Amino acid sequence: MAVSYVAQKCTSCAGTKFDYDKDTKMWKCLYCGAVIERHEQADTMFTIKNVVRQAILDIAYKRMDSAQNNLVECKKIDSRYVGTIIADIAYEMNMIVNGGISKSEQQNYFSMMKKNYSMLRSLGDSPTEEEIALYDFFESSEVTGVLILVFDSINAAARRDALLNYFDPSSVFSMSLNGNLINYALKSGNYEMFNTILHNTDNINKKSVLNSLLSKYPDNGQKGENAVYLFERENDFTDDDQKRYEKYIRESGDSAETKCIIAIELCKKGLRPSVDCLMNSIVNSLQDQELMGQLMSTVIHGELVDVEIATIVEYSLVRCGSDICTEILSMLSDSGKYVEFSADHFTTIIGREDLDDESRKSIISLMMQFEVTDKVKYRVVTEYLCETPDEPEKRMEMISFLLSFVDDLSTNTVEKYILCCGYDKENKPAIVNMLFDLGLNRSFFNNTLSNYILTSKDDFKVKKEIVYSLLERGLRINSKACAEIITDHNIPEQQRVDILRMSKTAGVNYDDVMDMYLLSITPLQFEPEIFGELFPDSTKISTKAFIRYVLDFHDLSAAKIGNVGRMMTMSYQNPANINCSIIAMNDRIECNLIQAYILSTRESPETAQNVLEAMGGNKSTASADIFVSGAKYKIKKYAAMKNKSGELGETSKALCAVCKLL
Repeated sequence: MAVSYVAQKCTSCAGTKFDYDKDTKMWKCLYCGAVIERHEQADTMFTIKNVVRQAILDIAYKRMDSAQNNLVECKKIDSRYVGTIIADIAYEMNMIVNGGISKSEQQNYFSMMKKNYSMLRSLGDSPTEEEIALYDFFESSEVTGVLILVFDSINAAARRDALLNYFDPSSVFSMSLNGNLINYALKSGNYEMFNTILHNTDNINKKSVLNSLLSKYPDNGQKGENAVYLFERENDFTDDDQKRYEKYIRESGDSAETKCIIAIELCKKGLRPSVDCLMNSIVNSLQDQELMGQLMSTVIHGELVDVEIATIVEYSLVRCGSDICTEILSMLSDSGKYVEFSADHFTTIIGREDLDDESRKSIISLMMQFEVTDKVKYRVVTEYLCETPDEPEKRMEMISFLLSFVDDLSTNTVEKYILCCGYDKENKPAIVNMLFDLGLNRSFFNNTLSNYILTSKDDFKVKKEIVYSLLERGLRINSKACAEIITDHNIPEQQRVDILRMSKTAGVNYDDVMDMYLLSITPLQFEPEIFGELFPDSTKISTKAFIRYVLDFHDLSAAKIGNVGRMMTMSYQNPANINCSIIAMNDRIECNLIQAYILSTRESPETAQNVLEAMGGNKSTASADIFVSGAKYKIKKYAAMKNKSGELGETSKALCAVCKLL
């Protein structure tokens, strides 16, 4: 028996347009807003509705044989009833999609569905009042859920949207229907529906919903929370699932925060992605420090092989900020994991310009708490000390800091720094002191100070301080180095005198030093005080040095007279037997030392006569023949000739007179 309806009018304004209120199940007049109930009357009016509802409910649970039987019953009652048509469309759609039938059967069902949909549309593109009454009668979200999917598939948007008013996603108990509704919610962007169905965990395939969530749900702030909810309620995972989830972590465009939340859950379920994946896909860009801590704590306190620990260490040292790096190293330490740091790891931290000095030192201190070998420590100190070009003040702090981790350093390292490193400028003397404060064996550095004096390009002020410092620490200096430094006129004379005195204490040979000093300076560079420090402790002098002292240097008068006399005994030679080659009065003259002194000296007559006397100068020692530019001359003849030309100096005249050469 067909159902008939009383035409509905508003009891207040007689309007005929109404909007259904899902919550109150009442109708609201669109004109005046009055709320009324809809009335219907029919013989056996509920029978066909019940059968329609049962047919569609069977479809929700994939009981297709039962659905077909109920559909036959509907057609017996009234084949043209709107509910019958809708149930028929729902059955045909589900047979096409899920019936497991052949293509020809699918085509038949599609033709029937198309015919039935045309009949439905002939009633109107929007639900009729009779349809609305049917939807109201269903009172089943499973039935309305089936129809929402059907109408969405055939683009019957008005009917689909009308059914949404009667639909409660939390009241669907068919797992297969929930799966289809999940897909619909994602496709349509109805994330509220998705979230509601997701929480109906007893009636969904949790893993399937989880996979849909990860691949299709937007990263809108809710995704991570939804994933946690599902992971906490699902325990049946396989190796394929682990691969799928790692692929999500690697390739998803979701935020690092969302992926981190999900990664933490994966770790809890024994599905941890590789450490490389976590570092590159999450840690690299994660800003939330708390989340970072949770993830790394979960990873580090889990099972890790050596290569994974090495990856974590390498990544944290190279790419993580100070806070994250510190936190990761602290976790590794607390976990008791064995970590092997190389010198390159320390060098990496030291060389990171994005870290401030305190951060670098803090991280290095943490690293040193692990089992770092002495060999690594020494290499770290050596490389920074000798090879890292940092600002002097920064180097000063870092060197002081690094030295606190070693008991000593190799001789080669210390020598290399002293001789070759110029990064520290005026701070270098202080650093040299730091190095020797380690308690180095000074006997290993016998040549260090001498080599430094002879080869270093340090500023003279720096050089002076280092020389002083090392001499005071008992390092020895050889004659060549001593001569080098006392002829360095950038260093004040008194300081060079002090260095000489310390050098003597350190065992320098003054004989050699005095010889080198006299042979390396110019007449204007002669300093009586320096020579006065050298001479008293010298026991011998070379002939060349003796000649230079006599002919070239103007010492204090009294000192020179005595010095010449003593030098004669030190050289074991008579000045009359010492051959000289001099330039005097524009001539090159070959003669003995006494003659050379007579012809070339510019000292005062009084001093010159005393020096000449000290050398034993007289007529016999001064009268030997001389050679002037290769020609042999009697000295008397040569002196007379130069006197006549006015080239013979006053002092030379006086000396010639003493020796009876004029």
